[in-house]
Amino acid sequence: MQVILQETIESLGKAGDVVTVKEGYGRNFLLPKKKAVVADPHNLR
Repeated sequence: MQVILQETIESLGKAGDVVTVKEGYGRNFLLPKKKAVVADPHNLR
């Protein structure tokens, strides 16, 4: 799953980076804690 980081995460990248993470990590950790948003065509503009 591709996400856009909302804050810098040492093991992934800095805020604003588009990164690929495993589905579970994105759904269960990054998204609920608002550390990332799903990278869809609207968000990538």
